[in-house]
Amino acid sequence: MCPYKRTDLLLNQKRSYLIGLIEVTNEQYVIYDDMNDELHLLEEIRDYDFEILSPLGWKPGKWMGLGKVKTELGLFSLNSGETIRIRKRLPVALDEMLKELRDETFNQFIKHLNSLSFSPYDCVYSYNQHLFFENKVHKKGVSFFQFDNEDCICAVQHHFERGVHSSDRIEFTTSLDDRSLIMSKY
Repeated sequence: MCPYKRTDLLLNQKRSYLIGLIEVTNEQYVIYDDMNDELHLLEEIRDYDFEILSPLGWKPGKWMGLGKVKTELGLFSLNSGETIRIRKRLPVALDEMLKELRDETFNQFIKHLNSLSFSPYDCVYSYNQHLFFENKVHKKGVSFFQFDNEDCICAVQHHFERGVHSSDRIEFTTSLDDRSLIMSKY
């Protein structure tokens, strides 16, 4: 699978964006996410990709500070009430685990997570043991990930082995007592 196909699959995941309304208070630009009832300072996430909702759809923009946004049409001011969406980033440990998986296992993992009503962007905790084996030829360990979709929790254990023999065993357990397994050896 080409890297862009993996990226495309991730970009089309549910809850991969934070969507909210701009509020301007005391010259501070805040994004109000009414879905999660949270506020985010635009200054804190200025390096993230974001888009502004226009009558013609979502238009990419870059936060320049002081209420200014640069778009393909030029520089303009952001006002209260405008809707923007910001691409969420995966936790580093999860992102690195996904990069490590072979294409077939990557697809199985994403599709299986989706079948349980979760998105990779629902990850609330990630620990990747593989990151601690920098210069070793043989690597064997377990990584842990927790996902929360607001309806239930999913715990994922990724048992991996890399070296002469390589394998992945990914166990899923939800708080609704759904248990499942993905295995691959290569």
